[in-house]
Amino acid sequence: MHTIIRFLFTGILCCMAFSSLNAQTPYMEKTVTIRSGTYTYEELFKQISNQTGVVFSYTGFDDNLHISVKFDKQPLRVVLNTLFDQGNCSWKLKGKYVILNCKPASKPQPEQAEVNKPDAVVNGYILNAEDSSEVVESSVYLRQSKQSALTNEYGYFNLSFPKTADVLSISVAKENFRDTTVVIFSRKHTTLVIYLQPKSAPVSLLTDDSVRVTLTLSVDSVKPDEARVQDTTPFVSPFWKRFRQHRANLRNISDTLFTNVSFSLFPPLSTNRLLSVNTVNKFSFNLLVGSSKGIDVFELGGLVNVDYGNVKYAQIGGLMNLVSGTSSGVQLAGLVNSVAKDVHGVQVAGLVNLAGGKVDYVQVAGIANVVRDTVTGIQVGGIANLNRSCTNGVQLAGIYNQGKKVSGIQLAGIANACDTLSGIQLSGLVNVGNVIDGFQLSGLLNKAGHVTGSQLGFINVADSITGVPVGFLSIVKSGYHKVELAADENLLTTLSFRTGVDAFHNILIGGVQLDKGPALWTLGYGVGSAIRLGRKLYLDLDLTTQSLYVNNSDYTYNMLTKGFVGIEYRVGKNFSIAAGPTLNWYSSESKPETDPVWSKISRRTLSHSVNGNYSNQLWIGAKLALRFF
Repeated sequence: MHTIIRFLFTGILCCMAFSSLNAQTPYMEKTVTIRSGTYTYEELFKQISNQTGVVFSYTGFDDNLHISVKFDKQPLRVVLNTLFDQGNCSWKLKGKYVILNCKPASKPQPEQAEVNKPDAVVNGYILNAEDSSEVVESSVYLRQSKQSALTNEYGYFNLSFPKTADVLSISVAKENFRDTTVVIFSRKHTTLVIYLQPKSAPVSLLTDDSVRVTLTLSVDSVKPDEARVQDTTPFVSPFWKRFRQHRANLRNISDTLFTNVSFSLFPPLSTNRLLSVNTVNKFSFNLLVGSSKGIDVFELGGLVNVDYGNVKYAQIGGLMNLVSGTSSGVQLAGLVNSVAKDVHGVQVAGLVNLAGGKVDYVQVAGIANVVRDTVTGIQVGGIANLNRSCTNGVQLAGIYNQGKKVSGIQLAGIANACDTLSGIQLSGLVNVGNVIDGFQLSGLLNKAGHVTGSQLGFINVADSITGVPVGFLSIVKSGYHKVELAADENLLTTLSFRTGVDAFHNILIGGVQLDKGPALWTLGYGVGSAIRLGRKLYLDLDLTTQSLYVNNSDYTYNMLTKGFVGIEYRVGKNFSIAAGPTLNWYSSESKPETDPVWSKISRRTLSHSVNGNYSNQLWIGAKLALRFF
């Protein structure tokens, strides 16, 4: 019992849902089925009313006239157009009422008939040739007049245009279907039923007997002058992907249309109408926003230019230029130039230039230039230049330059970074690179892997270098780095760290003299060079300066500067001995008789002088050093 109740309840719900769905279907899209035969109009009206719910209203129409018809699930619109195709009656739908308007037949004068031709209206349905299902959002268009329409959820379209010829050629296109051209030889039939063949199905020619048309299939053909547009696959980015998804004509129509001059307020208010994205313009003038499939000569936009194709020679946008193909020539934008593929020419933007392919010649941006492929020329960015591939030329940025492989110059206010450089890196603070063949110059830090050339900066860091790093501190992984324990003629013992390369290295010094009385301490810095004389023998040239301080005394200016010329013998890889004479210059803020430091160092002076509150002594000494690592 419960099973029967549930079955009945489910059936009632299904019926209610079907009735609700049927009630929501527009009258014109309700289908009519009438067996083949000859009927009076009165009999047909009754059958149509029973199936669709419409009510016929007419006066002066003879409904006893006979007509032979056959309809198999045809939309009401097709049925009405077929019934009233001949004669002097027209119809219109108001609510659920089909109102017939019949006038006496009149034959206009030939001249008057030609002049007073009303606008033609062609409508109909686009169906799938395999299963007769509706093809939604298919493109129906006229190449010459740029008129177009999209089919709705029922596969219906309505196309209005001026009558200019007795033969009308209508193109139909839909993504994943074969393009179809419909040629109408008679204007009496205004409602068409057109079948599209899926690309996966065998090619065949289908017609509907109720419509007198000729169908011609075109299998993805492209004219020779269109190949340059069709062979460029747009750079796949989220923006262009969404752009294509929201424009059915772009997805459906494989043909490329051409026009000399286009004017646009904003899409679709354009001389190219809804086919703007399928049309390549020679000249395009857009008051606010313009859209096209490419520009052959020049484009000017008040706000934004959007081109799903290639642009060449000149493009000016008040705010933005957005191009999915290549740009050849000059691009000027108040804010952004974005080109999905190559740029050949000049890009100038108030904020950002973006290129998904190569850039040849010049990019100038108020904030940044961003390129995915090779740059050959000059990049000038107010803040940054970012290149994910090669740069052959100059990168000039207020803050930061980045390039994968640079042949030329990187010049930045703060930092430069690259993987490989052949040329010069010049920055206010930091240069970073992996392989450098050239020169790094920075205000703070140069960091690199292998350097064939030189580094000049406050701090230089490299794995290896064939030239000379010059700076306050240079650290070369495969270079010169030693710990030195040394003593001089005053028994001042120092521990030093020497780092850099043989030709030029930095020396950081710390030491103490443990003699009777207060200890004498020293801290200092210097530079040195080791010139190879033999397999294990080197000539050392050092210049150091040290600050001296005695415990329990007030700090005063006491500086000892040493020039060392010695011989270094490298016993093994991690040990060497160095010795030689030194020339010492001691400068103090105190006079010798009151200087606590002077009493603890040599008095064998070559010269002695007092200049105001400062005293200077000069003498010759010696140094013996042991070096490790």
